[in-house]
Amino acid sequence: MVPLEYLAGFVDGEGYLGLAKVRRRNRTHEYCLRVSIYNSNLAILKEIQRTIGGTMSAVGQQKPAWKPSYALIWTNAAAAGVIRRIGPFLCVKSQQSAALLAFDDHIRAGHRHRNRAGHLLPLSAREVEFREGFYRRMKRLNRKGAFGQGKREGHWLSIDQSKVSPKYVAGLIDAEGALMITKTRVADCRSPSYRPRISLSNTNKRVLETIQAEYGGIIANQPAPKAAWRHAYQLVWTEGTIEALLLSVQAHLRVKRRQARILNDFMRQRKTTEQGRNGFRLAPLPYKVLAFRERLRRQIKVLNNRGVLE
Repeated sequence: MVPLEYLAGFVDGEGYLGLAKVRRRNRTHEYCLRVSIYNSNLAILKEIQRTIGGTMSAVGQQKPAWKPSYALIWTNAAAAGVIRRIGPFLCVKSQQSAALLAFDDHIRAGHRHRNRAGHLLPLSAREVEFREGFYRRMKRLNRKGAFGQGKREGHWLSIDQSKVSPKYVAGLIDAEGALMITKTRVADCRSPSYRPRISLSNTNKRVLETIQAEYGGIIANQPAPKAAWRHAYQLVWTEGTIEALLLSVQAHLRVKRRQARILNDFMRQRKTTEQGRNGFRLAPLPYKVLAFRERLRRQIKVLNNRGVLE
């Protein structure tokens, strides 16, 4: 069973909460709640499905060399049920959650009439205007561009520190995080330098600041992939800050659990290996040490690979 706090973090990273606008022939549009989670890791989506239901759908590949992606989808009453369960733990999509539950309450309070054939009668002009207003608001909240979720939608509001529990952070890292070992050349040493790194990206800086206050790390600006998209930020853990983070969240990781184990193996080996100096330069590391670190770097790189050969 997937904990609700973990699921909230995963949805905040890889999920979509919105209203679908469905065209009906010779009738007014219908507006239905929709919650969906997208990921290329079918195993985690099946685990979530066993916990909270939903319908699985194959999305395909964004690029020919990438792994196929899948979507787990809930609509209408099922979507409202999911939101009610994870809503108290959401941070990034808390505004969408509150708006959709208000819309669902409005729908439940109303009464739709049917004709003799059992078909729903068209909505009144006033009701259409109300639902269209909700639809536009959800579009605005979910927009990737600079005019998406801003101060007017509560993007700037503070977040309760208790929301960023280890389970929530694990879910967010599994969805939008990266665990890696970097390899660089150092000017005063013939051996390459290997360093651990964990990063978490999001356009909601307030969420990253709340996580930073509890788990450390450094926040850096991250250029948006497209000029019209909102500015993004990255919370980065390196060297000594990684160990404390993994100590809190590793037991709750699912998608990136193997990467976390590799990082732990890497950091344990670094603690037991001393690198002396030859005068002003760092002494080269033994071949066995370099081979071990390079093997771990390649293992974690393969796990992080988006391609079909992972």
